[in-house]
Amino acid sequence: MKHLVLSAALLALTALPTLAAPPAELSRPIVAYTPVIAKNADALKLTLDQRETLKNWLATMPAKREALQNAALAARAELRQAINTGAPVADRQALAAKVGDLETQLVMMRSNCTDHWRGVLTEAQFAKMLELAGN
Repeated sequence: MKHLVLSAALLALTALPTLAAPPAELSRPIVAYTPVIAKNADALKLTLDQRETLKNWLATMPAKREALQNAALAARAELRQAINTGAPVADRQALAAKVGDLETQLVMMRSNCTDHWRGVLTEAQFAKMLELAGN
């Protein structure tokens, strides 16, 4: 039974990117607010300090996120190869866990980003940003 559940989980893990993900093979971000803030700085009436914080954030964080996304994509490719070549189940399980860990890190990176903006923006600005983001 345990083998059946693990096999189903691995099958789902490999099928989901094909069914629901954008071409980059990662699922759509749960939250992605920095681009909304950057695009709507005037509408949000960002102060000079907030604009400087935004500028500094954009100078560093997208590259960090992209590096983590690339690692997740590489791990997915490695898992796909292991599945296609019939690698031992234990190896595939380890790779699936690695994929899960990297994707969890991505989700938490975006969660932490949201916390950052919640601290930088006023309550009214944050509410407006959520509205602009369609949330």
